[in-house]
Amino acid sequence: MTKLLPDPKSQPTLSVDEVAEILGLDRKTVYASVRSGELPSLRVGRRILVPTRWLAARIAPDADEAALTGSRSPRSQHPAQGQLPL
Repeated sequence: MTKLLPDPKSQPTLSVDEVAEILGLDRKTVYASVRSGELPSLRVGRRILVPTRWLAARIAPDADEAALTGSRSPRSQHPAQGQLPL
């Protein structure tokens, strides 16, 4: 059974296992997406947590674009051509 995406206000973060279940992916795929910066995450001790609001905005067709502003992982942001990251 696939888990439904919870309300970001009641559950602001999801575990890797929860994200894998919601998206129908293997947990190794979710870990790889976190490592590559494709999936933003927070590390709390040994736990990796994914912002529910970010995931909801990505998979919901009526997503609020304001929720995505500044939410990309620094690893996935590329500097403008000719600029070096500081």
